[in-house]
Amino acid sequence: MKISRFNALWAVALTVAVGAAPAVTSLGAWLPDPNIGDVAWQKGQAAVTNQYDYFVCAGARTPTVKKESLDYAGDGCPLIKNGTSFAYAPSGKGSAVYDRAHKIVLYGKGCCAWRGFALTANVAPPPKPVSNANLTAVHTMRGVTLGMNQAQVERIYGSARAYDAKGLPGVTTLSYTTMKTKFNEPGSGCGQFQSFSFRQGRLISIELYAAC
Repeated sequence: MKISRFNALWAVALTVAVGAAPAVTSLGAWLPDPNIGDVAWQKGQAAVTNQYDYFVCAGARTPTVKKESLDYAGDGCPLIKNGTSFAYAPSGKGSAVYDRAHKIVLYGKGCCAWRGFALTANVAPPPKPVSNANLTAVHTMRGVTLGMNQAQVERIYGSARAYDAKGLPGVTTLSYTTMKTKFNEPGSGCGQFQSFSFRQGRLISIELYAAC
């Protein structure tokens, strides 16, 4: 299985989530490529799950694509589809919605053989205007919401070992994947990677990432 690795900017968003403002001028740089779950799987840090998940938001409907689709996690959320579109190098595209009142961002981003969708709290305002919506009620189909503690997430997803987020003191992450094989084993195919990051015991970021 060959997965595009565009994780260099993921730390930017979580740095924002822990209080620092982003020194960027474009939406593509303001948001990360949400594939921490891919990295966790490569390092053997992701617990295996049989369940896929997707975001539920205002006007939500059941995804019309198969759960194995790269777009599955965001397909049922009109907020993502109708958000502010942007492009980023080299050929990626995305869509973002920002809750100005609560400083939450919901976005999708992808290129080639991967798509990532994420909901992140405590994010400084974007460098350019972005569609505004109340995102406090957004959750995943399986019932994960921002503000949960680790035990609550594990009751939904199952037991997993939290690991420290590299370069982000105080941030820990639980990761899961539908991949049954280890990284670089043959026959991996495509899969979904679900990661949940916590600061001071509370969930600040939900990431649903799919790749082939």
